[in-house]
Amino acid sequence: MGTPGTISRTERVVHEVPLQPGDRILLYTDGVTEARMADGIQFGPNRFTASVIRATAAGEPASEALRQLIHTIRESQHDRLSDDATILMLERRQTPPAG
Repeated sequence: MGTPGTISRTERVVHEVPLQPGDRILLYTDGVTEARMADGIQFGPNRFTASVIRATAAGEPASEALRQLIHTIRESQHDRLSDDATILMLERRQTPPAG
């Protein structure tokens, strides 16, 4: 992610965090939070996280939480995005029993 290690002069640091079943990782481009609403105000990180938190608190699966977030962003833009807007949500699922 970001500048390839062959170009960057900064040494990369790898962080490992064990995920528990149900944990989610959300990756997005700046086109998501910098999207402008009809009044010219940015969609912003607060609106972005509030949408994710609402869906998660309601017990929505990752796919539905992501669908709702995308719908909210597109609706605020009248279905016309002016920048790239990429969102990826990963969820650690329960490990099925062996056998």
